[in-house]
Amino acid sequence: MSDGVTIIMTMDVKPEVVDGLAAGFPEMIKDTAKRPGFRNIRIVRNGNKLNLIEEWDSEADYDAYIAWRTERGDMDALGSMVNGVTKEVWPTVIVRA
Repeated sequence: MSDGVTIIMTMDVKPEVVDGLAAGFPEMIKDTAKRPGFRNIRIVRNGNKLNLIEEWDSEADYDAYIAWRTERGDMDALGSMVNGVTKEVWPTVIVRA
């Protein structure tokens, strides 16, 4: 199996919705885990910032997942809850412990 790719999404969430959004992630990621190419997800929080640290077989698998979420309207709903989102792609694993 290849190293895959790590995707880090950083969301600056509106203060009035951050608690509710964070509370909803355990249910939401059940669907994420069923998507082709999905390997792992970890979500961490620092105040109003959320980092979704995801591992996928490929960036194309991740992009297909985001397209699926977009078609469902999930991304529009998320867009109304955030001040901004950044996506970083980390394709090279140096070491694992």
